Amino acid sequence: MLKLTRYVVVGVFLSVMSLIHADEPVSFEQQILPLLERRCSKCHHEKEQSGGLDLTRMRTMRRGGDELGAAVVPGDPDASPLIQVLTGVKKPAMPEGADPLPDEDIELLRRWIAEGARDDSTVFAPDDVEFFEREIRPVLINRCFKCHAGDELEHGLRLTSRQSILEGGSRGSSVVSGKPAESLLIKAIRHDGELKMPRGGDRLSDAQVAAFESWVQKGLPWPTEQRVLARERHFTISDADRSHWAFRSLPAELSGDWTIDVALQPHHARLGITPPEQADRHRLLRRVTYDLIGYPPTSEEIAAFVSDDSPDAYERVVARLLATPHFGWRWGQHWLDYTRNGSTGQPTRGPALDSARYAKWIAQCLNEDRPWDWMSRVHIAGDQMPGFEGAGYDVDQALAAAVPLNGPRTFNNIETETFVLMDKLDESIEFLGRSLMGISLECARCHDHKFDPISQRDYYALVGFFQSSGYAPVSIDSNTQDSAASAVAGYRELVAEKARLHGFIRRQGLLLNVGGGGRVKKWQETRPPILAPMHRRLLELELGVLVAELAAVEKRGDMALASDFKNVIAAREEQRTNPIEAEYNISTFKEMGYFISGHKSQLGLINRAKAVQRNRLVAELEEQACFWEDERLRWGERSQFGGFARTDPEVAELRKAADRIAAINAQLPGSPEQPWVAPPATHLYVRTDGGLRRAEDLVPFDEMAKAAGLQFNSDNANRVFLHPRYVGDARLLNRGDVLEPGELVPRGFPVFFGEESPELIGSGRLELAEWLTRADSIQSALVARTAVNRVWQHLFGKALCRTPKELGRLGETPELPEVIDGLAQRFIHDGWSMKKLIHRIVMSDAYRRSAVAGAEDYLRDPDNRLFTHQNVRRLDYEATANTFHWLLQGNRNTGPVVDVELAKHFDAPSHYDLTERRVESITPTQALFLMNNLTTAQRLCGNLIDRLGFTPSTKLEDALPSLYLTFFQRPPTMADREFAANYLRRRRTTTGREDPLEELRELASLLLCANETYYFE
Repeated sequence: MLKLTRYVVVGVFLSVMSLIHADEPVSFEQQILPLLERRCSKCHHEKEQSGGLDLTRMRTMRRGGDELGAAVVPGDPDASPLIQVLTGVKKPAMPEGADPLPDEDIELLRRWIAEGARDDSTVFAPDDVEFFEREIRPVLINRCFKCHAGDELEHGLRLTSRQSILEGGSRGSSVVSGKPAESLLIKAIRHDGELKMPRGGDRLSDAQVAAFESWVQKGLPWPTEQRVLARERHFTISDADRSHWAFRSLPAELSGDWTIDVALQPHHARLGITPPEQADRHRLLRRVTYDLIGYPPTSEEIAAFVSDDSPDAYERVVARLLATPHFGWRWGQHWLDYTRNGSTGQPTRGPALDSARYAKWIAQCLNEDRPWDWMSRVHIAGDQMPGFEGAGYDVDQALAAAVPLNGPRTFNNIETETFVLMDKLDESIEFLGRSLMGISLECARCHDHKFDPISQRDYYALVGFFQSSGYAPVSIDSNTQDSAASAVAGYRELVAEKARLHGFIRRQGLLLNVGGGGRVKKWQETRPPILAPMHRRLLELELGVLVAELAAVEKRGDMALASDFKNVIAAREEQRTNPIEAEYNISTFKEMGYFISGHKSQLGLINRAKAVQRNRLVAELEEQACFWEDERLRWGERSQFGGFARTDPEVAELRKAADRIAAINAQLPGSPEQPWVAPPATHLYVRTDGGLRRAEDLVPFDEMAKAAGLQFNSDNANRVFLHPRYVGDARLLNRGDVLEPGELVPRGFPVFFGEESPELIGSGRLELAEWLTRADSIQSALVARTAVNRVWQHLFGKALCRTPKELGRLGETPELPEVIDGLAQRFIHDGWSMKKLIHRIVMSDAYRRSAVAGAEDYLRDPDNRLFTHQNVRRLDYEATANTFHWLLQGNRNTGPVVDVELAKHFDAPSHYDLTERRVESITPTQALFLMNNLTTAQRLCGNLIDRLGFTPSTKLEDALPSLYLTFFQRPPTMADREFAANYLRRRRTTTGREDPLEELRELASLLLCANETYYFE
């Protein structure tokens, strides 16, 4: 009732006042903005947009907040959410926790909205606004806002907006526009009279005073997009930040007897835990072989290790495994989890990054034990660095440097889609932070980091490095023509031929725009007059299907669905302009395919409904057109009803034309039409800084050509197409919103790691890379800590710090930070050698212990945070796929084993995010897949029985050791023998017959489904 009464009273009051002031339009700049600044800007300004609403600018008021939408509806005060919450019509009533606005203020707002909510703000010249930004704003924020911004204003003077400065405070107007000599503000900062500002601080410099005088003389120019300056919250670095375990310097030296086991022993003793003995040799060999190469040990390796009594037998096993090529592939996959490359090395998004080549290069680097600090730098600026150990330009390094930029691409025009481009840059920062440094730099995109000493300015200082960079595969023309002129002439002929072929295809009723190498650039549905006859044929066929489906639906009695079908059919009937011609064309129509995405299934229904037994040429769309990777086109002749395919002459010509276009595109140099086409052999990846125009300005192309085995012609190289890029600093985005750009932030490094202004060349990525691994720095310590923590995770199943991509204060504090620090110090001392780090860990007693601990020890350390024993672990997807390959083929594949079916069921990593730990799901479909998949399980077990040399005369007791050694890498126990004998006995009783080979195959199938096949300890 009180709310209703207030609303009625306000309404009456406003009606009266509106008559009084009907001829005086309300000024947004002079009346509305000061009102909103006084009463609303505390919660609804640029820096603190409660509910997503900023009430200090017209644009953001019209855009509105997260819940109520636009704050004002011009011309309709009653429908405006701003009025509704101020009068209590909608909840929550505003201002929240404060006195309601006086009736006269609400009346003023209503009148302004009723008049159309006009913005009469003064717009100043860009040069004058730039003067304000450069000379005035920093002084206001740093020297004046302490007393003249926020809630408690000295003398009632607010200096956060132009209008509030003009209005002044308790002493009257502070500024007279255009008259600095008469302005109280100028007198105060000159120290001309009793009032001297800033109070209690040093006088402004003469240059600063002169700037304010000039500013007042110009009429107080002010940015249109920021009518109210927000009081900036000063970014501070606390003692807690500096003392955080991951942000401290590493110990300069470790005691001579420092080892992992020495570091763990006091913690075990504190809890009274006695660690178990080492695992038996079978389990230890299985563990270390899976960990280092991702395959199980062979029977020969098991026999050799078990029979070797020498004290260095295990160390020689470790050395052998580290020297195999499989080591690089196994540990390379661990790194790929942090690059969004997924399990196959073929991401489902992004430009044509040669992921398979990148994965192979990573494996090569790890096998050669290239230093991890070097590899970290390469992923930032590999294209600007010399090859490994002083070699020439390495195209693989350029490819690695492109990985941080391989972010999300969901629109074709990625570089012009501002939102997506910013997300791409955000993932570049995430790669630098999460993948390399183990901290969440990306959390500072919208505001200062809530936990770590990373400010929003730090974030955009880093964005500038990646914003100034781009990459694309560009062609290097081999020296096959006599001159560049003849090459250009040849290109012109190819382009003309390509145009003729496109015209031929269009005349057949299909519109193609084929990219190079067979990639389809665009499919689109078009119906120009020349296509009308074919469209009518397709439409008529579709109508036939809809009518048939309608009859089936009505027969089932689903009348609601039948009604929908009738509406669709009616709409289709309206499009049919010539029924007679359409009917005639049905009988003579030569099917060529319906290429519009989403209609392929309808064409299949058409064939079944009309029983048109014709062969047809189809375009098999292997990918959906919702990502940058547009559909791939593969021509193929297919018969839906058996028999041999007969190629229609007209269709054959289409296929030849499409193939010829693909061949032409392969010969043409890169063009804007196809910037991400997978490069042929004469193409190299190039990472570019800025808008370089000439190839020789980019990199030493002769070295690139030599690396690719090409003869190089500099004249032709000048024809390389490069996307123009921007080199410069990034703008700070308010709340991370690309629609609200702020000031430019100079490229640089987060201030927590040391304040410096680097001298940058080009994008500055090379300087960023060198900074990242600078000796004895906190940032290089972070890189080392992150690496050793993840290596520990892959060898124990759990990391020392259980949040491996978040070592900052947002992550979990480890129980054993000194172990991380000790390993990181040794890691750097050993030249950042990944093999030496892994060798150090797997040679420790902690790694070699049994996974079975005493009952009391489980109670004292239930989560095994002190690593008193090993952890039982499940094989990840890659190790599972490797095991299946090994069981099926009897050998180890050099390179990744890709099994799509296994990937579906056994938790293959995602392409879409950084994967810090693999999911270990347990689902019924896994067991069903293993039991029922004829092409995998049964074929595998059948091949295995043959490969082991079993015959119908092989006895169970003779076969069992080989089977258990093959599946579990250990001999069978008495319990295992009893289980197998009971199984065969029951099987023979049930079937009433004996079939030794089939029985062994089924027993192998059971072992394949056993937990022990997929877990190791």
